[in-house]
Amino acid sequence: MTRTLARRVLLPLTAALTAILMTTNPAAAAGNDDYTVYTDPSWHGGAVDFIDYGPGAAGGGNNDDYLVIRDIAADGHGVQVWAWLHGKYLGTRYNGGGAWSSVIYDPYTIFPNNVAKGEVIGLKICLVNGQDNLIQASCSSLEWPSIDG
Repeated sequence: MTRTLARRVLLPLTAALTAILMTTNPAAAAGNDDYTVYTDPSWHGGAVDFIDYGPGAAGGGNNDDYLVIRDIAADGHGVQVWAWLHGKYLGTRYNGGGAWSSVIYDPYTIFPNNVAKGEVIGLKICLVNGQDNLIQASCSSLEWPSIDG
């Protein structure tokens, strides 16, 4: 009798919890390529967001594959980002706008279809004292293959 009761209660409960978790997990729901890289593991200084699709186009329209470089601390430093796609260096952009400022940077427009599925996206972000004046202890980098393309 207890096994029958357990099957009647636990199986539907397990199915319901699985459905809830699947719909609240952003990676499972969207399957897109949105990543954030911080200047250091303690999440201070700056961050760069790779956005697969969103309102990043000039004039506020939607855009595919771009970066948002954010200064996330009032620490007197700017933030600089370098971008690669499948090992090819694309360029760099500096955000010296001060605390809580953001700069949209789209180094992927030189490709006809932007980032293709499986291409490796590479980003490096550093705190800087002016453009190209690195604070060596505060850099971070990340590479990952594109999911959506």
